Formats: sequence, C-alpha cells, structure tokens
Amino acid sequence: MIVKTCDRKREEGAALLVAVLMLVLMGLIGLASLDTVTQDRRVAGFQSRARAAFYAADAGVGNAKSLVRTAADRTVTPAFPTKNLGDAATYPNGQPSYQGDPAYANAVRYVKDGPPWAQGGDLRVGKQRLVNTLWQVNVEGNTTDGAMAKIESMVIKLLAAGYGG
Repeated sequence: MIVKTCDRKREEGAALLVAVLMLVLMGLIGLASLDTVTQDRRVAGFQSRARAAFYAADAGVGNAKSLVRTAADRTVTPAFPTKNLGDAATYPNGQPSYQGDPAYANAVRYVKDGPPWAQGGDLRVGKQRLVNTLWQVNVEGNTTDGAMAKIESMVIKLLAAGYGG
C-alpha cells in the first residue's frame, strides 16, 4: 500500500486554524454578552431612579392629603413644602425629594364642590348642609441624579355648604 505524503502535509495545521476560529467566535459571543449585560444594568438603573422619583411624588401626595384635611374652609390655600425623604445612610447618592409642581402657582387648591350624587356628597346635619369639596394636588418628585415624576390627584374633604331648608 502506497501512502501519499503530500495529502497529509496539507492537513497539518487545519486543527490549529479551526481552534483559532472557534476562539475568535467565542470571544465575539462573550463581548456581545458583556454589552447586553451592561445595557441591562443601565436600564435597571434608569428604572430604579424613576421609581424613586415616583415614590417621592407619592409621598408628596400623602402630605397634600394631610394639608387638605386640616383646611378649615375653601378659601385656604395650604402652603406645600419641599421635603427630602429618608436620610443620607439610606440614600448615599442623594436623597429623593418632593415639591409642588412648578407649573402651578398653588400645588394644593380648592377646585369645586363635588356632585350631590357622589357618595356622601350632600349630607344634612340639622339645618347644616355638608358637601364633598374637591381639591387638586400637583406634586413633583425628584432624585439627585435628575429623575423626575409628576402626579396629579384629586382629594375630597367634607365641608359645610351653607344652610338648607
């Protein structure tokens, strides 16, 4: 049996070439995976900051509800404070805060009396008539890195509407 040596010489080094191509391909897949993970972390950070701004605005709405509950009548315009939330230990990169929405002169304001068909919207106690009053609340929540969320809400308070017959 005669073996041709020239055919074997052509196959020498083919395994090395295939191994190098496989390493290059695996490296490219690794770089693509690393880029995907980096993008996912960035998006998660954006979502976390947006959520912190929303929660800050929600806390502001809660504060506004308390202000409306203490309002004696419709002419009161409660002063809405700017407030930082938490402490430096909880938020080492800066505390989220809330304030009245700068687009409105008054963040908490009386709008109108509610309709009489609303639950508890028109009550009479003796000759005194009570109605649900509607108050509009506009709050903005912020984080120190620039995320912002705005919430517009309506708050109801039962107030005297005058005397009925």
